[in-house]
Amino acid sequence: MTSYLLGIDAGTSFVKSVIFDDRGHEIAIARRATPVVSRFSGGSEIDMTSAWLLTVETIREVLAALGGETVAAVGLSGTACGFWGINAEGQPLRDAILWNDGRAASIVSGWQADGFFDRIFAVSGNAPFPGYPLPLLCWLHEHEPAVLEQTRWLLFHKDWLRYQLTGAVATEISDIGYFPGDIAARGYSPELLREAGLSMMIDKLPPLLEPEAIAGTVTEPAGALTGLRPGTPVVAGAVDVVASLVGGGAVRAGQACSILGTSLLNTLVSDVPSFEPAGTGAQASIPGGLWARSFINTAGTMCIDWMVEQLAEPERRSAAQAGGSVYEPIEALVQGSPPGAKGLIFLPYLNTAGIVSPFPDAEARGMFFGLSVDHTRADLLRAVYEGVALAMRDGFAVSDRPVDEVLLVGGGARSAFWAQLFADVTGCRIVIPDGTEFGARGAALLAGAGAGVYRSVSEAVEACVRPARVYDPHPERTRIYDLIYPLYRQLSRAAPAGWHLRASIMRQIEGR
Repeated sequence: MTSYLLGIDAGTSFVKSVIFDDRGHEIAIARRATPVVSRFSGGSEIDMTSAWLLTVETIREVLAALGGETVAAVGLSGTACGFWGINAEGQPLRDAILWNDGRAASIVSGWQADGFFDRIFAVSGNAPFPGYPLPLLCWLHEHEPAVLEQTRWLLFHKDWLRYQLTGAVATEISDIGYFPGDIAARGYSPELLREAGLSMMIDKLPPLLEPEAIAGTVTEPAGALTGLRPGTPVVAGAVDVVASLVGGGAVRAGQACSILGTSLLNTLVSDVPSFEPAGTGAQASIPGGLWARSFINTAGTMCIDWMVEQLAEPERRSAAQAGGSVYEPIEALVQGSPPGAKGLIFLPYLNTAGIVSPFPDAEARGMFFGLSVDHTRADLLRAVYEGVALAMRDGFAVSDRPVDEVLLVGGGARSAFWAQLFADVTGCRIVIPDGTEFGARGAALLAGAGAGVYRSVSEAVEACVRPARVYDPHPERTRIYDLIYPLYRQLSRAAPAGWHLRASIMRQIEGR
């Protein structure tokens, strides 16, 4: 008998529910756009009730497509960090603050100046940025103290959805590194909360589980709302990064995997926590007693979304009229520009929360360099694609570990043009696993391991993850990018003084 598993992946742009069979094949997919609200420059929030109700819609849709079959278990994945607090009655106290919110940037900058930033990294292996829970809690303590006073539980995105399904409060070890927690102990760090002046939050931390542990079962009310059978086991799940690693097959020490979603996480799997180089990147515990160290450019496909909106109006109009994809004509146009975009360099630092890698800077911003009247729109578009690929190369270069093969997962992995460009820019073989919804598949495989469909997470990956496409670098194009990368690197390392002056000027202009 075939077993079916439901993986829910709640991302920054979309929430997706996907049903997989026990061989990892996608049987049904439903998605809804995430209604992110920005009430001020750099703000990023979502109504928590809306987040749940949109998830309900996707669950009902995929169950209808399954034609009466039931799922053996449910797993969840969600965006990291942010603030997802609930009161003692289980109700949200405010809109959730997302990972890419920039309101706490000055707090992080202050920690960099006074040394607390280094202390956080030494314990957590994570370089905090504004959307981490710790600086957000400090911001709320100063600006919205009543919210923290009424908070009973500090959750993460997936935990809120799981609470709605099961009524059980919990989180799990993969999200805690970003809290930040104690990465070596694979748990919380009450000491960091105390040192941040947040001792009152220690008893608001929920119980910790392993990602594949059963956290509860679907309740009667949640079953009536979603169509899931009451009593269906729901596992703890994992933060989106770790779920994507599991869904893409990166569960062995020594593997490299880039997750190309809204942000770009260039990740190395190891059997010990990593603290070198210090002060950059993010780190999470993953199943099997392993760790994932990610060197993050916080703007991945976000750069392409911005490019499409600002620089590709003709292609958007044509695609809307034809009912086709906007990316195919854009990529055709881009290929009319030569490798290197005629000397035009794009720093892909568009996220208003700044960057985490190659070094942390909450005030980092993107730029085009080398622009002249000789450049065309095709060159600008190509420079954006190349800039993100150069960020991948830069991310892995931060580590002293050699990388010659990279698993590429996430929405951006669907583009054959971009995958080949990543191979050419990095000089690495790029391997894309089969399937499209890697975070949801990772969540589903964790559910299968927890419910006994598989004996372990590693067995689940072995049964369900297969390579689909391979891209080897083109030597002549790699030679060109070998020449360009040092300029890209020099530009990024020289930029902070200008970023900080710009931020100071903008604060004066805006009266902050």
